[in-house]
Amino acid sequence: MIRPLLMAAFFASSPLFVAPLPSFAQASSSTAEETQKFRAYLDEDWKCAMVDQPEAATWLGFPGQNRRWRNNSPQGVEIRKQHLRDSIEKLKTIRLEKLPEAEKLNYDLYSRFLADTEEGTRYGDDVGGGSLLMPINQREGIQQNAAEILALMPHGTVADYEDILARLEALPAAVDQTLALLQDGLKRGYTPPKITLRDVPKQIADLTPASRSGSRRADRSGQAFICQRGCAGVSETA
Repeated sequence: MIRPLLMAAFFASSPLFVAPLPSFAQASSSTAEETQKFRAYLDEDWKCAMVDQPEAATWLGFPGQNRRWRNNSPQGVEIRKQHLRDSIEKLKTIRLEKLPEAEKLNYDLYSRFLADTEEGTRYGDDVGGGSLLMPINQREGIQQNAAEILALMPHGTVADYEDILARLEALPAAVDQTLALLQDGLKRGYTPPKITLRDVPKQIADLTPASRSGSRRADRSGQAFICQRGCAGVSETA
């Protein structure tokens, strides 16, 4: 999730987004055109990152991604890498010399950001942040992030609760993808220090019932509770 969060921090602090647009009136038409092209590029790249990183989209309040988890299959990882490569090449089409000084700084910062991200992928980092070879430890990983993201999701309407249920139903596939990443990392000889995994077994145990029958009962009662809460929330706000 780190890349979208860093992008958010960049956009929030950048003069490109906090400054008004009066410069267009005084600037040459070519400068104004290139600045608009640069801003449109950043907007498109942001939206692409939100689709690639649905957990980050939930965290940041970006709509439309609340039913999914990040696709950590080999195909999903490659799609993110391709998006990154495409983003780097597209940035090169913007004429840096035509941008005003503040935008040149933004260009340089974002270019460096993309280059650093690409370099990280050579060492097993995911484009969206985190390690693909060692995806869990006691501070982060699906055993921590899943519950956190579900708690962050909107809980105000029936549609919100339908999103929660859809995400819960998709969770087993996300867990299987994490297991596959762990197994691949192990085959490659990548294992985190033992101390960083100390609390992971208990974290997982705390999220799972003691028996399959308990799991089925919890699933049915949980869905009923969510539906009741959703309907109650709708009627309260109607």
